[in-house]
Amino acid sequence: MLRTLLFLLIAVPGFVAALFNRFAALLLYCWFAFFRPEGFVWWDISGLRLSLLSGAILLGTCILSGRFPDVSHWISRGALAFLALAAVSLPGASDIGSGLYWLDFLARLIIVCLLAITLVETRWHLAALVAVVAGSFGFHSAKAGLASVLGGGVQFGLGLTGTFADNNGYALGTVLTIPFLWAIGQNVGVILGSYVHPHLNRVLRIGMNLAALLSVYTVVSLFSRGGFLGLLAIALVYIWFHPQRVRLFISALVLAGVAAATVPVPEGYLERLQTIRPEDGQFEDSAASRLHFWKVAVEMAIDRPLGVGLFNYADVYDQYDFLQGRYGRGRAVHSSHFQVLAELGFLGALVWVGLFGRSTLRLLKIRRWAAAALKEKKDDDTARFYVSMTTACLASMAGFVVGGSFIALALNDLTWFTFAFVACLDRLAAKDGFAAVQKRAARPVAHVVARPTRPRPAAMLRRP
Repeated sequence: MLRTLLFLLIAVPGFVAALFNRFAALLLYCWFAFFRPEGFVWWDISGLRLSLLSGAILLGTCILSGRFPDVSHWISRGALAFLALAAVSLPGASDIGSGLYWLDFLARLIIVCLLAITLVETRWHLAALVAVVAGSFGFHSAKAGLASVLGGGVQFGLGLTGTFADNNGYALGTVLTIPFLWAIGQNVGVILGSYVHPHLNRVLRIGMNLAALLSVYTVVSLFSRGGFLGLLAIALVYIWFHPQRVRLFISALVLAGVAAATVPVPEGYLERLQTIRPEDGQFEDSAASRLHFWKVAVEMAIDRPLGVGLFNYADVYDQYDFLQGRYGRGRAVHSSHFQVLAELGFLGALVWVGLFGRSTLRLLKIRRWAAAALKEKKDDDTARFYVSMTTACLASMAGFVVGGSFIALALNDLTWFTFAFVACLDRLAAKDGFAAVQKRAARPVAHVVARPTRPRPAAMLRRP
């Protein structure tokens, strides 16, 4: 009953607001996409097609108001190029039906992300969007972490619905969400402003940080080695950007030791992590066995430079398996990056790497600019917003680059929304002066050479 009441308290006002406000329609659609209420309530609401309805309202309100998906930003163009290459790979796919299904999924995902870039016009918009995306997913991960702690260390074998259906996908999605939970905790004041009491802001900040810590425990409870490596990646990003990184690193080690001694660790988890570096004879059951699947992906890309089609790796695996079934038949690629290489070819892999590479460089520049402004003026909320949000995006992308190397999840919603967040940060920072600073820094400095003065006759210097 309580679950149904919570669903109605969000869905009913959400649909009403979506009819009159396109940004509210975007938030409602993202809530359906990441919260997955059809798997939360006790009664079947899948037949109502509420997610499809929210998407139709979003597109309808945007079209009627003349707001269309952004196509001018370089991230938008990269996403559209990725989508075009996915369509180009489809005719040569072994399973056309599967390729069409995922092409439709990718198209809808990219359209919504490009609409988000268009609709986010203020820092409040971006903070609210990140809060809905991270809070919707983080609700489930924090609840699972709390259940595992109270249960004395429970192992979870299943994930959420959608692209995070199994334990490895759920763990990776949780890793990608944790940095944004921390960022929202630091920007509660941006979202709520002066409308609530400062004590409530503090409570919400503590709640978001607690949700992030419980989500860390969820990754542990899911027994995912890729998720564990992703956690290390985001931890290293935060330590590296901290002004006292050595002290923070030592504190993190001490905190990890205390947590390991006091918080119940699921039975068998440490043995699971030891298989990351297997002994002889354990190659088949370890993450290292995936090296063969990655080599097969390279063989596919060499033979078919335009790719084998979205999610068609397993269908053609046996044709390119040069070990003739040593590791089974119809195996998965077990890597998001080699998934893109095999299924979209070399051009798709180039666009994929370019999106991550250029996004990282732009985030580093914006963060450097904001950190310098924050150092000069310690109470600058604008600079603090950019520092926290850019760090969250960098940490989330690092977690995916590392953790996503062991699971084929290139089309997950969180990563593509992170690209949208980067584009929004780029646009907002330009409005707040970042572009002007960049332009001044790139402008060459003119060297003025003083001309020698001629000696003037004494008669000219004499006053009349």
